[in-house]
Amino acid sequence: MGSSSDAMIDALRGKTKVWLLDNDPEYFKDPSLFDEGKSPIMCDFEDNLELPTFEAYESGNRSILFKHKGRWCKAKGIGIPTGISRPIYLDGKIFTHQLYDDPGMCHETILWGFMQGSEYECELYGSKKAEELGQNIEIIGFSKYENVFYLSLKDRIELFKKLKMTKKDDLIKRYEKEAVKTNAYSAYYYVPSDIRVGELLFTFMFPEVTQLIDPALIVDYVKWLGSHSGGLLKEFHDSGNLHGTWVGPKYTSLGVLDIHSNSYTGNYIVDDASLTMCDFDLSKPIKDASMMDIEKWALINIENPLHYAGSFNQRDALYQGIAKKNRFREELAGIFENSVKSGYDGESFEIERKTRKEMLQRVTKAKIMLWSHYGLPKSLTGQIDYVDYVISKKTPDADSLREISSKF
Repeated sequence: MGSSSDAMIDALRGKTKVWLLDNDPEYFKDPSLFDEGKSPIMCDFEDNLELPTFEAYESGNRSILFKHKGRWCKAKGIGIPTGISRPIYLDGKIFTHQLYDDPGMCHETILWGFMQGSEYECELYGSKKAEELGQNIEIIGFSKYENVFYLSLKDRIELFKKLKMTKKDDLIKRYEKEAVKTNAYSAYYYVPSDIRVGELLFTFMFPEVTQLIDPALIVDYVKWLGSHSGGLLKEFHDSGNLHGTWVGPKYTSLGVLDIHSNSYTGNYIVDDASLTMCDFDLSKPIKDASMMDIEKWALINIENPLHYAGSFNQRDALYQGIAKKNRFREELAGIFENSVKSGYDGESFEIERKTRKEMLQRVTKAKIMLWSHYGLPKSLTGQIDYVDYVISKKTPDADSLREISSKF
């Protein structure tokens, strides 16, 4: 996508500091990705080591994005960029946590900041299948960290609660006495961009978006996004593989199945030419045909910003005014659903490449402006319920709308 992609990524993503650790990564392609024998990592160094560093864009909670030889590269599972939950490096050891029952995460267990061996094997498998299908993603290497130790905690709530209550010296003593040894992995890719379908759909949560972009163009763009997402998922299924989904043994508090899936709009990358699937850390061959329908359902429903968050039920939202009804957003939710189903059935909706490029730029710009106008931090990449809440508390007047439009 060239310079326009650079500008959009710069506006959407914050930057972070990354260290290069002696770790002997294995590169399938392009050994010049990092300095020879070095692997990128984000953690707290208690040894005060003088290591080479570089700046990169944050991509999710444990990954970075950077340019190499004019191409976008992603390093996935290299630690945590900021905050009290960063892994600790001391005496050649990496200390972190394993979460074993966090319902908001895809995996049954999570090695905080990194990938577990099973995740990496799935990631390698799924990304290679996507590349074989002609998708614009290419896994080019990985790192294995052998001196990794973890303490077990239930979920992110317990993790941050414990860390806030524990001095670092006491935490290190616990690590040295109680931690379990394991291996951790990171993976490296060439990707077309880092802009996700899901984050573009966040733009359409805001009622002011129709003041910035022609609603008819928005409808066509959502149709294109939906149908091509559905088409990619169908191709993946036809190759005999799942993007990655498992179903828990219990029903949720809403009375629906406990579904954990990589098949959602946040795992589809957009550029001006096409869409590409990403994040395959649950991917595997299809053994149960019913999982294909579940993945299609997940693509339409899981973490879809066009839907109101599950916490905004009718009683809270309509009677207490927590979330405002937005008829255009609701219309788009139905259009996206029907488009995913049509694309999955082989009927893709097309718009000109020039229009795709212009819409990607305009929707991205609108998201940045509305995000800023509502006081939402750049680091916030999800949390539909929180964005719904912020929108409900702000009623822009005509002057505010004119101010936004004048800058667009």
